Amino acid sequence: MYLSKHLTSGCLIASILTAAAQVTQLPYDPSPFMVAGYITGATVNNLSDILSGGTLTLEGIYTIVIPQNLLVNTPQLTAVSWRELFNSDGTINLPLWPTLSWEATVFANFINGQRVAGIVYIIQEVGNLNEGFINFIDYEKGEIRVGGSFDNPSTTGARVVINDPVGRFGLVRDAWPLWAADTDNPSIFASPGFPMCLPRVDPAVADDPFCPKRNRPVDTQGKPLTAFTFEAPPVIDGHPDPNLFAPLAVGDFIIYSATVVPDGDEHIFAAYMIEANLGFYTTPGTTPAYVRIETLQAGINGNPAGEIQETRVEGYITDETATIEIFAIDVDPCTGVKTERNWGSAIPRLTDCDRPLLGRRGQWEFRSSDPTLSPYTREVGARVSTGTITTPNGIMAGQLITPFPTDGFLFPELIIFGDPQIPLEFNLIPFIALGSGPWLGGIPGVPKTATGPIVGQLSPWPGVTQPVPIVCPVINPLVPIADAGSDITTFPGANVTLVGAIKNDNTTSVGTLKFLWAQLSGPSVQLQSANTGTASFIAPTVSVMTSFTFRLNVTNNVGVGSDDVMVVVNPFQVDHITFESVTWQSGKGSGTLTVIADTDNLSSVLFMSAMNPNIATIPMSPLGGGRWQAIVMVRPAPSSVTITSSLGASASSFVST
Repeated sequence: MYLSKHLTSGCLIASILTAAAQVTQLPYDPSPFMVAGYITGATVNNLSDILSGGTLTLEGIYTIVIPQNLLVNTPQLTAVSWRELFNSDGTINLPLWPTLSWEATVFANFINGQRVAGIVYIIQEVGNLNEGFINFIDYEKGEIRVGGSFDNPSTTGARVVINDPVGRFGLVRDAWPLWAADTDNPSIFASPGFPMCLPRVDPAVADDPFCPKRNRPVDTQGKPLTAFTFEAPPVIDGHPDPNLFAPLAVGDFIIYSATVVPDGDEHIFAAYMIEANLGFYTTPGTTPAYVRIETLQAGINGNPAGEIQETRVEGYITDETATIEIFAIDVDPCTGVKTERNWGSAIPRLTDCDRPLLGRRGQWEFRSSDPTLSPYTREVGARVSTGTITTPNGIMAGQLITPFPTDGFLFPELIIFGDPQIPLEFNLIPFIALGSGPWLGGIPGVPKTATGPIVGQLSPWPGVTQPVPIVCPVINPLVPIADAGSDITTFPGANVTLVGAIKNDNTTSVGTLKFLWAQLSGPSVQLQSANTGTASFIAPTVSVMTSFTFRLNVTNNVGVGSDDVMVVVNPFQVDHITFESVTWQSGKGSGTLTVIADTDNLSSVLFMSAMNPNIATIPMSPLGGGRWQAIVMVRPAPSSVTITSSLGASASSFVST
């Protein structure tokens, strides 16, 4: 053996010339293990433990350890416990398995001689994604025929039902709740995001008040329109109402994903997602508007030996003039309380006379490589800036919450070929590393439990760097978790409103909630409605900045929860805004406006708006130390931006391109 050195393209290369040697052990451990394959076996460790782990075997070759506390993603559900996938005899409950193939996508590491999973997705045969025209509807059965003959409509075509355990979009179908549609969001929708439904009665005989035939207006020949803009509510009696869903109709072209399930001696497609090729929109600037997310990917900001991918959130909206706010949803690992964390905003692509100039009507996108978007959460939300409203059908219009799909988490990709592969860094994902609070259940149609075990860190740990497990205090989850709201800065003479709430929604089963506000510090003020969730007072005249502290107590039959809020009355404007940078960068069909500004008052909250094209006032994201940032996807570049503060300061700047 000898060592030689030579130069190649300016780099010193050392090479060892020797006879081939046999590798007798793993070159390095751990290593990443990402696989998608057919399920050939599965076990659960403890049937009496809802958070039990087990094993998953793919292709009859790879046996993967499912850790304790791992929650599985099914096609439309955010999280299902591993135990919930099994029958009482310990066999896995996958409809028609193994007659029909079921697949799993697993993100794991090979560590200490075993493959240990961190993220698992389960689906039947690539989601059974199909498309075609609706050629027949059986309203009594809640069944549609797709892709059949219009000469023999009732007996040809695929049989499709909406798998809806609560009857949100049509008749109740509760036999297969694990593979159900998302009943909290419009998972049955027209392409821009408007919610669709299947009437529970034949429209020729009667009308479904939640899926009315007036919401499918027809042309002069009596055919249902495939493009329509709903008028602003309140609407005239008999006119289409954007607060209600629109009925699917014969002749609609749909794309659907479904699970094949038994139906007597036959099989039927139980759809958990249907997209109808319909251009249904809402009047610009009005409520409700509907938003959907089509693409969701997160570039995990991990090992610098890997290339960090871009974070993308893309979708559509029924109001092409609205601003969409994008946010992550952090979850307290002990209480399960959810907190929104702003990522940025997006503006739909420009249109002219209903024809898109830069893309489909209502299309929007958010792209960023900003590391401050981390940590990445199980769910991400999009909200219309004009506001949300609960529809008579029971969904929140103007908002959509969704989990990351199978291609959602993008771990760093190796930059230098030949270097050791980078293990998946699960320690950077809080719901894996820390946990996600009490497990109360999450299957549509199945009532949540009042209490449940804490979903903790995965065990065995599937990664390299194991975070210190969170030790949660022993608390009664039925005790209200009071929320007195954010601290407030105001001025003398202002009418100050204190808005209280609770952060856990499982307390009403143990008695009526009672609210009580009390002042703890500061010059005495007269609280109005102190025994309700919302109290108020008039800020007194002061000559110097003065702080007031108020405590909210929320009580039920189990106990009391408390939270404090501070109100600062400031007789002067001591807030000044300066710009660090205002840039716009073109790329990938859109552009990114990035604004960073500073305020010299740490209690101030900053907001941003823009002109030409106009961007409505949106909240900025705190970076700490009085620094704030806004990231907005918009094209073309605005001519100027304006920053305002909660203390009344304002500053404007031109946009640098």
